[in-house]
Amino acid sequence: MVFHCLSIPYSPTKKDISLCAFVQKVYKFCEQMTKMGHTVYHYGHPDSEVVCTEHINVTNNDILKSSYNNLNYWQTQGFNQNVNENAVKIFNINCQKELEKRVKDKNEFILCWFGYAHEPCVKHFYDKAIVVEPSIGYDSMFAPIKIFETYSQMHKLHGAAQQNIQIEKEYVVYPGFDENDFLYKENKSNTALFLGRVVDAKGAKFVYDICNALKQEITFAGPNIMNLPDTEYCKFVGFVGPQKRKELLANAKFLFAPSIFMEPCNWAVIEAQFSGTPTITTDFGGFTETVVQNKTGLRCRNEKEFAHAIQNISQKIDPSQCRKNAIGKFALDLQCKNYAEIFQSLTH
Repeated sequence: MVFHCLSIPYSPTKKDISLCAFVQKVYKFCEQMTKMGHTVYHYGHPDSEVVCTEHINVTNNDILKSSYNNLNYWQTQGFNQNVNENAVKIFNINCQKELEKRVKDKNEFILCWFGYAHEPCVKHFYDKAIVVEPSIGYDSMFAPIKIFETYSQMHKLHGAAQQNIQIEKEYVVYPGFDENDFLYKENKSNTALFLGRVVDAKGAKFVYDICNALKQEITFAGPNIMNLPDTEYCKFVGFVGPQKRKELLANAKFLFAPSIFMEPCNWAVIEAQFSGTPTITTDFGGFTETVVQNKTGLRCRNEKEFAHAIQNISQKIDPSQCRKNAIGKFALDLQCKNYAEIFQSLTH
Protein backbone atom coordinates (compact mmCIF):
# COMPACT_ATOMS: atom_id res chain seq x y z
CA MET A 1 0.00 0.00 0.00
CA VAL A 2 1.02 3.62 -0.54
CA PHE A 3 0.67 6.22 2.22
CA HIS A 4 1.13 9.96 1.87
CA CYS A 5 1.61 11.20 5.43
CA LEU A 6 0.96 14.89 5.95
CA SER A 7 2.84 15.69 9.14
CA ILE A 8 2.32 18.45 11.69
CA PRO A 9 2.83 21.96 10.25
CA TYR A 10 4.36 23.48 13.40
CA SER A 11 7.06 20.90 14.13
CA PRO A 12 9.61 18.49 12.67
CA THR A 13 8.74 14.83 13.12
CA LYS A 14 11.08 13.51 15.81
CA LYS A 15 10.87 10.96 18.58
CA ASP A 16 12.26 13.38 21.15
CA ILE A 17 9.38 15.85 20.69
CA SER A 18 7.38 13.83 23.20
CA LEU A 19 5.17 16.72 24.32
CA CYS A 20 3.10 16.50 21.12
CA ALA A 21 1.03 13.37 20.52
CA PHE A 22 0.37 14.48 16.92
CA VAL A 23 4.10 14.41 16.16
CA GLN A 24 4.51 11.01 17.81
CA LYS A 25 1.64 9.53 15.81
CA VAL A 26 3.32 10.50 12.54
CA TYR A 27 6.72 9.27 13.71
CA LYS A 28 5.44 5.85 14.76
CA PHE A 29 3.20 5.25 11.76
CA CYS A 30 5.86 6.13 9.18
CA GLU A 31 8.47 3.95 10.82
CA GLN A 32 6.25 0.92 11.36
CA MET A 33 4.52 0.94 7.99
CA THR A 34 7.84 1.39 6.18
CA LYS A 35 9.26 -1.59 8.09
CA MET A 36 6.20 -3.62 7.06
CA GLY A 37 7.12 -3.04 3.42
CA HIS A 38 4.65 -0.32 2.48
CA THR A 39 5.55 2.83 0.55
CA VAL A 40 5.48 5.82 2.88
CA TYR A 41 5.89 9.45 1.80
CA HIS A 42 6.48 11.89 4.67
CA TYR A 43 5.62 15.55 3.96
CA GLY A 44 7.17 17.83 6.55
CA HIS A 45 10.12 19.73 7.96
CA PRO A 46 13.72 19.07 6.77
CA ASP A 47 14.87 18.50 10.36
CA SER A 48 12.54 15.51 10.70
CA GLU A 49 14.12 12.25 11.80
CA VAL A 50 11.69 9.66 10.51
CA VAL A 51 11.92 6.31 8.74
CA CYS A 52 10.09 6.49 5.42
CA THR A 53 10.39 5.72 1.71
CA GLU A 54 10.79 9.39 0.80
CA HIS A 55 10.81 12.61 2.82
CA ILE A 56 9.48 15.73 1.07
CA ASN A 57 10.23 19.22 2.40
CA VAL A 58 7.12 21.40 2.59
CA THR A 59 8.17 23.81 5.36
CA ASN A 60 11.33 25.14 7.03
CA ASN A 61 12.55 27.17 10.00
CA ASP A 62 11.99 30.51 8.28
CA ILE A 63 8.35 29.62 7.68
CA LEU A 64 7.93 28.50 11.30
CA LYS A 65 9.57 31.67 12.63
CA SER A 66 7.14 33.79 10.62
CA SER A 67 4.32 32.35 12.73
CA TYR A 68 5.90 31.24 16.00
CA ASN A 69 8.99 33.48 16.35
CA ASN A 70 11.05 31.39 18.82
CA LEU A 71 11.35 27.81 17.56
CA ASN A 72 11.63 26.47 21.11
CA TYR A 73 8.64 28.38 22.50
CA TRP A 74 6.67 25.15 22.92
CA GLN A 75 8.90 23.89 25.72
CA THR A 76 7.50 26.53 28.07
CA GLN A 77 4.17 27.44 26.45
CA GLY A 78 3.02 24.27 24.71
CA PHE A 79 2.43 24.14 20.95
CA ASN A 80 0.42 26.78 19.10
CA GLN A 81 -2.17 24.64 17.30
CA ASN A 82 -4.02 27.48 15.60
CA VAL A 83 -4.88 26.14 12.13
CA ASN A 84 -5.04 29.67 10.70
CA GLU A 85 -1.35 30.43 11.22
CA ASN A 86 0.58 31.37 8.09
CA ALA A 87 2.89 28.39 8.62
CA VAL A 88 -0.09 26.04 8.28
CA LYS A 89 -1.30 27.74 5.11
CA ILE A 90 2.13 27.53 3.46
CA PHE A 91 2.45 23.90 4.57
CA ASN A 92 -0.81 23.04 2.82
CA ILE A 93 0.06 24.93 -0.37
CA ASN A 94 3.38 23.10 -0.64
CA CYS A 95 1.81 19.74 0.22
CA GLN A 96 -0.73 20.14 -2.56
CA LYS A 97 2.02 20.80 -5.10
CA GLU A 98 4.04 17.79 -3.96
CA LEU A 99 1.05 15.47 -3.80
CA GLU A 100 0.12 16.36 -7.38
CA LYS A 101 3.56 15.08 -8.42
CA ARG A 102 3.29 11.78 -6.54
CA VAL A 103 -0.30 10.53 -6.27
CA LYS A 104 -0.71 8.02 -9.10
CA ASP A 105 -3.59 5.76 -8.11
CA LYS A 106 -7.02 6.08 -6.49
CA ASN A 107 -6.07 3.34 -4.01
CA GLU A 108 -3.28 5.42 -2.49
CA PHE A 109 -3.92 6.95 0.93
CA ILE A 110 -3.52 10.56 2.00
CA LEU A 111 -3.35 10.69 5.80
CA CYS A 112 -4.29 13.92 7.55
CA TRP A 113 -2.49 13.67 10.87
CA PHE A 114 -3.38 17.23 11.89
CA GLY A 115 -7.03 16.80 11.01
CA TYR A 116 -9.11 19.60 9.56
CA ALA A 117 -6.02 21.81 9.26
CA HIS A 118 -5.11 19.77 6.16
CA GLU A 119 -8.52 20.17 4.48
CA PRO A 120 -7.49 23.11 2.24
CA CYS A 121 -4.88 20.81 0.72
CA VAL A 122 -6.61 17.44 0.50
CA LYS A 123 -9.96 18.73 -0.80
CA HIS A 124 -8.34 18.66 -4.24
CA PHE A 125 -7.74 14.89 -4.01
CA TYR A 126 -11.09 13.39 -3.02
CA ASP A 127 -11.49 11.83 -6.47
CA LYS A 128 -7.81 10.97 -6.87
CA ALA A 129 -6.97 9.08 -3.64
CA ILE A 130 -8.43 7.82 -0.36
CA VAL A 131 -8.35 10.69 2.14
CA VAL A 132 -8.23 9.59 5.78
CA GLU A 133 -8.15 11.15 9.23
CA PRO A 134 -6.12 8.34 10.82
CA SER A 135 -6.32 9.23 14.52
CA ILE A 136 -9.06 11.62 15.58
CA GLY A 137 -8.26 12.79 19.07
CA TYR A 138 -9.41 16.36 18.49
CA ASP A 139 -12.84 17.98 18.33
CA SER A 140 -13.55 18.00 14.60
CA MET A 141 -13.94 15.53 11.74
CA PHE A 142 -14.14 16.04 8.00
CA ALA A 143 -12.47 13.32 5.90
CA PRO A 144 -14.37 10.69 3.91
CA ILE A 145 -12.66 8.01 6.02
CA LYS A 146 -12.43 8.59 9.77
CA ILE A 147 -10.43 6.63 12.33
CA PHE A 148 -10.93 7.66 15.95
CA GLU A 149 -8.50 7.26 18.83
CA THR A 150 -11.20 5.88 21.16
CA TYR A 151 -14.88 4.98 21.02
CA SER A 152 -15.45 7.78 23.53
CA GLN A 153 -14.20 10.32 21.01
CA MET A 154 -16.30 8.83 18.21
CA HIS A 155 -19.41 9.00 20.37
CA LYS A 156 -18.63 12.53 21.57
CA LEU A 157 -18.21 14.00 18.10
CA HIS A 158 -21.19 12.25 16.56
CA GLY A 159 -23.35 13.16 19.53
CA ALA A 160 -22.37 16.80 19.26
CA ALA A 161 -22.89 16.84 15.48
CA GLN A 162 -26.07 14.73 15.69
CA GLN A 163 -24.80 12.67 12.78
CA ASN A 164 -25.14 8.98 12.08
CA ILE A 165 -22.11 6.71 11.80
CA GLN A 166 -21.17 5.87 8.22
CA ILE A 167 -20.73 2.10 7.95
CA GLU A 168 -17.43 1.03 6.33
CA LYS A 169 -16.12 4.60 6.60
CA GLU A 170 -15.58 5.05 10.34
CA TYR A 171 -13.37 3.02 12.68
CA VAL A 172 -11.53 3.05 15.99
CA VAL A 173 -7.84 2.20 16.44
CA TYR A 174 -6.30 2.58 19.88
CA PRO A 175 -2.87 4.24 20.19
CA GLY A 176 0.14 1.95 20.01
CA PHE A 177 3.39 2.00 22.00
CA ASP A 178 6.66 0.08 21.93
CA GLU A 179 7.11 -1.58 25.33
CA ASN A 180 10.89 -1.19 24.93
CA ASP A 181 10.47 2.59 25.17
CA PHE A 182 9.51 2.22 28.83
CA LEU A 183 11.22 1.20 32.06
CA TYR A 184 9.10 -1.19 34.12
CA LYS A 185 9.51 -0.97 37.88
CA GLU A 186 7.51 -2.49 40.70
CA ASN A 187 9.24 -0.61 43.52
CA LYS A 188 8.09 2.99 43.36
CA SER A 189 9.08 6.23 45.04
CA ASN A 190 6.69 8.16 47.25
CA THR A 191 6.43 10.97 44.69
CA ALA A 192 3.48 11.16 42.31
CA LEU A 193 3.63 12.57 38.76
CA PHE A 194 1.60 15.05 36.72
CA LEU A 195 2.70 14.78 33.09
CA GLY A 196 1.68 17.31 30.46
CA ARG A 197 0.66 20.94 30.09
CA VAL A 198 -0.02 22.58 33.44
CA VAL A 199 -3.44 24.00 32.61
CA ASP A 200 -6.79 24.05 34.35
CA ALA A 201 -8.45 21.76 31.78
CA LYS A 202 -5.95 19.05 32.74
CA GLY A 203 -6.91 19.45 36.41
CA ALA A 204 -3.55 20.96 37.32
CA LYS A 205 -4.82 23.40 39.95
CA PHE A 206 -6.90 20.65 41.59
CA VAL A 207 -3.81 18.40 41.69
CA TYR A 208 -1.76 21.24 43.17
CA ASP A 209 -4.29 22.01 45.90
CA ILE A 210 -5.11 18.47 46.97
CA CYS A 211 -1.48 17.31 47.01
CA ASN A 212 -0.50 20.29 49.16
CA ALA A 213 -3.45 19.62 51.49
CA LEU A 214 -2.67 15.90 51.85
CA LYS A 215 1.11 16.44 51.96
CA GLN A 216 1.57 14.20 48.90
CA GLU A 217 4.78 14.94 47.03
CA ILE A 218 4.31 15.34 43.28
CA THR A 219 6.40 16.36 40.28
CA PHE A 220 4.78 18.44 37.53
CA ALA A 221 6.56 17.68 34.22
CA GLY A 222 5.40 19.90 31.40
CA PRO A 223 5.06 23.59 30.51
CA ASN A 224 3.90 25.46 33.63
CA ILE A 225 1.44 27.63 31.75
CA MET A 226 -0.42 28.54 34.96
CA ASN A 227 2.85 29.73 36.57
CA LEU A 228 2.12 27.87 39.78
CA PRO A 229 4.95 28.24 42.34
CA ASP A 230 6.92 25.40 43.89
CA THR A 231 5.86 24.35 47.38
CA GLU A 232 7.20 21.84 49.89
CA TYR A 233 5.17 19.13 48.15
CA CYS A 234 4.73 20.35 44.55
CA LYS A 235 7.76 20.72 42.28
CA PHE A 236 7.79 21.94 38.66
CA VAL A 237 10.49 20.67 36.28
CA GLY A 238 9.15 21.92 32.93
CA PHE A 239 9.31 20.01 29.66
CA VAL A 240 11.23 16.73 29.84
CA GLY A 241 12.69 14.65 27.01
CA PRO A 242 12.09 10.93 26.41
CA GLN A 243 14.74 9.63 28.83
CA LYS A 244 13.69 11.79 31.76
CA ARG A 245 10.05 11.08 30.93
CA LYS A 246 10.77 7.35 31.05
CA GLU A 247 12.44 7.65 34.46
CA LEU A 248 9.67 9.78 35.94
CA LEU A 249 6.97 7.39 34.73
CA ALA A 250 8.78 4.34 36.10
CA ASN A 251 9.49 5.82 39.54
CA ALA A 252 6.18 7.56 40.18
CA LYS A 253 3.97 6.38 43.01
CA PHE A 254 1.09 7.10 40.65
CA LEU A 255 0.24 9.29 37.67
CA PHE A 256 -2.34 11.96 38.47
CA ALA A 257 -4.55 12.99 35.52
CA PRO A 258 -7.86 14.44 36.73
CA SER A 259 -8.78 16.24 33.50
CA ILE A 260 -12.02 18.17 33.65
CA PHE A 261 -12.58 18.29 29.90
CA MET A 262 -13.63 15.25 27.87
CA GLU A 263 -10.24 13.65 27.23
CA PRO A 264 -10.19 11.87 23.85
CA CYS A 265 -7.65 9.39 25.21
CA ASN A 266 -4.69 10.80 27.23
CA TRP A 267 -1.55 8.95 26.24
CA ALA A 268 0.16 9.52 29.57
CA VAL A 269 -2.08 7.04 31.39
CA ILE A 270 -1.15 4.35 28.86
CA GLU A 271 2.54 5.17 29.12
CA ALA A 272 2.22 4.89 32.89
CA GLN A 273 0.76 1.40 32.54
CA PHE A 274 3.72 0.25 30.44
CA SER A 275 5.89 1.50 33.31
CA GLY A 276 3.89 -0.44 35.91
CA THR A 277 2.56 2.81 37.35
CA PRO A 278 -1.10 3.15 38.38
CA THR A 279 -3.17 6.21 37.50
CA ILE A 280 -5.72 8.37 39.26
CA THR A 281 -8.13 10.09 36.87
CA THR A 282 -11.60 11.48 36.49
CA ASP A 283 -14.36 9.06 35.47
CA PHE A 284 -15.40 10.09 31.96
CA GLY A 285 -14.17 10.40 28.39
CA GLY A 286 -11.27 8.34 27.13
CA PHE A 287 -10.32 7.32 30.68
CA THR A 288 -13.25 4.89 30.72
CA GLU A 289 -11.42 2.93 28.00
CA THR A 290 -7.79 3.44 28.97
CA VAL A 291 -8.01 3.01 32.76
CA VAL A 292 -9.41 -0.29 34.05
CA GLN A 293 -11.05 0.49 37.37
CA ASN A 294 -9.30 -1.17 40.35
CA LYS A 295 -6.89 -2.93 37.99
CA THR A 296 -4.71 -0.30 36.33
CA GLY A 297 -5.92 2.73 38.26
CA LEU A 298 -8.72 4.49 40.08
CA ARG A 299 -11.28 6.70 38.33
CA CYS A 300 -12.81 9.18 40.75
CA ARG A 301 -15.96 11.31 40.83
CA ASN A 302 -15.47 13.64 43.81
CA GLU A 303 -12.81 15.04 46.11
CA LYS A 304 -13.40 12.41 48.78
CA GLU A 305 -12.73 9.62 46.25
CA PHE A 306 -9.59 11.38 45.02
CA ALA A 307 -8.27 11.69 48.57
CA HIS A 308 -8.95 8.03 49.23
CA ALA A 309 -7.26 7.05 45.97
CA ILE A 310 -4.13 9.09 46.75
CA GLN A 311 -3.80 7.50 50.16
CA ASN A 312 -4.53 3.90 49.11
CA ILE A 313 -3.59 3.35 45.46
CA SER A 314 -0.29 1.64 46.22
CA GLN A 315 -2.13 -1.10 48.11
CA LYS A 316 -4.93 -1.45 45.55
CA ILE A 317 -3.10 -1.66 42.20
CA ASP A 318 -0.57 -4.31 41.12
CA PRO A 319 2.12 -2.87 38.79
CA SER A 320 2.28 -6.15 36.85
CA GLN A 321 -1.41 -5.83 35.96
CA CYS A 322 -0.79 -2.33 34.62
CA ARG A 323 1.98 -3.62 32.36
CA LYS A 324 -0.06 -6.66 31.27
CA ASN A 325 -3.04 -4.52 30.27
CA ALA A 326 -0.85 -2.08 28.33
CA ILE A 327 0.86 -4.81 26.33
CA GLY A 328 -2.41 -6.60 25.61
CA LYS A 329 -4.37 -3.53 24.52
CA PHE A 330 -1.94 -0.82 23.41
CA ALA A 331 1.01 -2.60 21.82
CA LEU A 332 2.42 -0.92 18.71
CA ASP A 333 2.29 -4.08 16.60
CA LEU A 334 -1.42 -4.50 17.47
CA GLN A 335 -2.14 -0.92 16.38
CA CYS A 336 -0.30 -1.46 13.09
CA LYS A 337 -2.16 -4.73 12.49
CA ASN A 338 -5.48 -2.96 13.01
CA TYR A 339 -4.48 -0.12 10.70
CA ALA A 340 -3.35 -2.54 8.00
CA GLU A 341 -6.63 -4.47 8.13
CA ILE A 342 -8.69 -1.28 7.78
CA PHE A 343 -6.61 0.15 4.94
CA GLN A 344 -6.60 -3.14 3.08
CA SER A 345 -10.40 -3.30 3.31
CA LEU A 346 -10.65 0.17 1.78
CA THR A 347 -8.70 -0.64 -1.41
CA HIS A 348 -10.47 -2.00 -4.47
